[in-house]
Amino acid sequence: MSKPEPTVLHGDSLVLATELPQGQADLIYLDPPFFTNKRQRNRTGHHYDDRWPGGLAEYLAFLRKLLEAARPLLSAHGLLALHLDWRASHWGRVELERLFGPEAFVNEVIWAYRTGGGSKRHLRRKHDTIHVFANGPKYVFNPSTEKSRLAHHYGFTNVQIRDDGDGPYTLSGLRDVWEIAALRGNMKEWVGYPTQKPLALMCRLIECFTNPGALVADLCCGSGSTLVAARGLGRRWLGVDSNADAVKLALSRLSH
Repeated sequence: MSKPEPTVLHGDSLVLATELPQGQADLIYLDPPFFTNKRQRNRTGHHYDDRWPGGLAEYLAFLRKLLEAARPLLSAHGLLALHLDWRASHWGRVELERLFGPEAFVNEVIWAYRTGGGSKRHLRRKHDTIHVFANGPKYVFNPSTEKSRLAHHYGFTNVQIRDDGDGPYTLSGLRDVWEIAALRGNMKEWVGYPTQKPLALMCRLIECFTNPGALVADLCCGSGSTLVAARGLGRRWLGVDSNADAVKLALSRLSH
């Protein structure tokens, strides 16, 4: 079976999915509209529509069709990562369990960040959820570590204590809560596309769940952060988006 060439396609993912290489994607990342019922835009003029006149029923029908279109692209032991926020992440989990089965669950990754905006009626909602499900039991998982800060140096001989200038720490297994800064307009990485995801987030996800040479597909690729991260990590990549402006942005980033 020939390997697909890296590409970014403009069109409806539900239609194009049937024309893409079947059974070859090692990781599919999906960052669809979040059911905000708003036209997402910013000062640069880039925008996409996240309005659903039919309400939740219309949105869930779209989400179900997207997941059903994506699964045949997975390899026998590939993984699918669905990125949503508080509005629909619980519905996404239900749809994934319906499609893959509860036993296919791998992780619920919480991406925590600090941005402006809040409410006097509830706590600040400053995290997204990435549900990771496997298409088979032999999926790739690369254990990683993170710094675990210590109040002071301990005298344990069997624990390596390090110091990076900010205080002592040990290395412990990476948790499923990732504190990674959200992008702001003054960051070099920012290209002006609404809801653009940081490369640090995408790199960590790709490194955890794929090996070099793997095929990473993003069927709602937006400005192409997933594809840029995959290329930088030595993975193959494939992107689709229904927004022609987003595809142009993604191709521009990938050309540099």
